[in-house]
Formats: sequence, C-alpha cells, structure tokens
Amino acid sequence: MVGNPLRDLLNRLRWDGRQDISSVVVSVRVRREGGQRVEELSFASVAEVGARGVTLQDGTFVPFHRVAAVFAGRRRLWPREVDG
Repeated sequence: MVGNPLRDLLNRLRWDGRQDISSVVVSVRVRREGGQRVEELSFASVAEVGARGVTLQDGTFVPFHRVAAVFAGRRRLWPREVDG
C-alpha cells in the first residue's frame, strides 16, 4: 500500500519541529456561489491531519482532493515542481 504524499508532508510539518509552521500556507479549492476559487489557510489553523483530509480548529473538514498546494513562505512544498 502506497502512502499519501500530501498527508505525509502535513504530518511531517506538524510533528517534526524543524519547520516554522507560521510561514506555512495551504491553498484550498473552495466552491462558493456556483463557482470555484482558491483560498489560503494558515497551517496553524489545522487541528488534525486525518486519513482523508484535515480538520481545522473551527471543525471544518477539508478533504485532501481540495488541497491545491502547500507553501512555506514563497517555496512550494506540494505538489513538488518537476525539474526539466
């Protein structure tokens, strides 16, 4: 069974301690008023990283398929850009 690279990254960020999570932003695709847009969430607002997504401090569940990207400052952590 292959793991979920996004879940692995988020757990590493949460528990490793080497990354300053105050600079980490999760870009999420959100449907509102018949359209879709991307919103940025501070990683500090994530209360739990689960098997299928993350739960925010306010109880909102965000499934992994809604996560568009993860950034630490200006550096993109996920999805990784392919060289060449």
